[in-house]
Amino acid sequence: MKKIITLYLFIITYPNLTWAQVGPIAGDSLLNVEHTGPRTEEIDKANYNHITYVSEIAGSDETGDGSEGNPWKTIIYALLNIKEESETNRSAIFVSAGEYNHGTIYMQEWVDLFGGFDAENWERNIVKNKTILSGNGLRRVVMGQSNSRIDGFVISKGLSRTHGAGILCDDTSPIITNNVITDNTVLEPENFNRTRIHQEGFHGGGIACLFNAAPVIRNNMIYHNRTSVGTGAGIAFYGWLRIKNAPETRIENNYMKGGLQPVVENNVIIKNISGVNDYSRTRSSSGGGISCAHEARPLIRNNVIVGNEARGRSDAGGIYCEYYSYPLIEGNWILGNICDDDGGGIYTMKLGNPIISNNIIAGNWTHGGGAGGIRISKEGRATILQNLIVYNPGGGVHSVDSYVHLENNLILYNSAAGGFGYSNNFSYMGSSIVKNNIVRDNEEGAINITTNNGPDPRIENNNLDDDWETKGEQNYNRIPLFRKNSIIGEAKEIEFNQNTFVTSLFLEDKSIINNSLNGRIIRVGDDWGVIKHHKNDVIQVWGLTESSTKVSAKFEVLPSFK
Repeated sequence: MKKIITLYLFIITYPNLTWAQVGPIAGDSLLNVEHTGPRTEEIDKANYNHITYVSEIAGSDETGDGSEGNPWKTIIYALLNIKEESETNRSAIFVSAGEYNHGTIYMQEWVDLFGGFDAENWERNIVKNKTILSGNGLRRVVMGQSNSRIDGFVISKGLSRTHGAGILCDDTSPIITNNVITDNTVLEPENFNRTRIHQEGFHGGGIACLFNAAPVIRNNMIYHNRTSVGTGAGIAFYGWLRIKNAPETRIENNYMKGGLQPVVENNVIIKNISGVNDYSRTRSSSGGGISCAHEARPLIRNNVIVGNEARGRSDAGGIYCEYYSYPLIEGNWILGNICDDDGGGIYTMKLGNPIISNNIIAGNWTHGGGAGGIRISKEGRATILQNLIVYNPGGGVHSVDSYVHLENNLILYNSAAGGFGYSNNFSYMGSSIVKNNIVRDNEEGAINITTNNGPDPRIENNNLDDDWETKGEQNYNRIPLFRKNSIIGEAKEIEFNQNTFVTSLFLEDKSIINNSLNGRIIRVGDDWGVIKHHKNDVIQVWGLTESSTKVSAKFEVLPSFK
């Protein structure tokens, strides 16, 4: 079969711009794919007064002493033998490759856990020296604790009939970094009544953060976690945040400190499913990737959030927000997420009020035909600034009986409901703002207002394809022209690496400039991903998984919209 790679590199300027700068504006920490995913970080031993060694293969809890040459066998035993730790007397536990399935790990204050070591020379490589904490499909894997860190583990096969099967942070704020958190499941409550809708299930298949929990969740792979009936298959935030006298979240010496605001940064969050057993469709399982409820206010920044799903007639395959939650969602790739009802990418309702800025939101869709990109309804709120919202079946942004501030976005090529849909049945809602956006080439038009019983939305200085009909050729100079730099090609082979969770596309064409595609959106069939790295004839991708290797090898790199 002949392999074809087509590359367009026409660079076209904007003539006579009259509207504000729009689209994602990425700083060093936003939309930087090089920062995403787990990595082996160097550990400064000088930070610790005491270091204990654990090896499932070479250690012994009976004859060991926790030293490098004579390690203990289990993490639980090592934790029991660490005493009198404090802020000025910190400890670390170095854990070598192996599977540790001896019980739930209860993190301990002022004690940091590090996996990924070779048992012979204690050199560290978290991919090569896979260090597995397993719940054996019987129990939760990790209980979090404040002033502690867990780094470099595979946290898997957790099972819980309450919140948090992989890791539970209940009024605790650990630092969770460089882990693979996979195949963890929370079950539905016992005697769950499947005849009712909008019930409380159990939340957080991968990680659950309850009440005053303000963890730092950074550079993890959060893959294929599930809720039976409940929200937030990947990560769930739930509860009223009332931390007092805590330091603000900050980074010191490349070590992130916890504080008032939970942080979700640089993670790869893919293929998590909420509501896998919500077969009576109770609408109780929203937020396949991340859920935020009851005043949760995490910072969600520079994450790859791809291919997550919410079932049970629930909302938001990607990120869900409700009941006075105020997340800051900035600089993420939110791609190809799916839900049964509304808001394939992001959904907010019931006075949830996220700030959504500088994200790429593409290819998200719903089974029921609801808004694919962003949905705001049931007196929800949202501030949506400088995003790229493209190719979402079901429409770009849809606001129903809610308030939205939509400014400086690129909203293009969305199908069904068009670019921006608005309806309002309440007289008391404030006047929404829609200004300085480019909204063009959407299937059902640019802006559709179907019902409005309140004040008219302020629609100002947008660049719309409708303008051509009303203003004719005098509006020609307002038509935006982008670089035609999409790539359509066919890979000779696609391979998914189960250790790194990276999918490689092997090409016959080597002419594309190395690393010129990093951070770009790619789709293979119906699967979406983000190009992590490109060199010579190999494109490496976050988000495409095993299913992508079974479909056609044809792919498309979407244009950069610049």
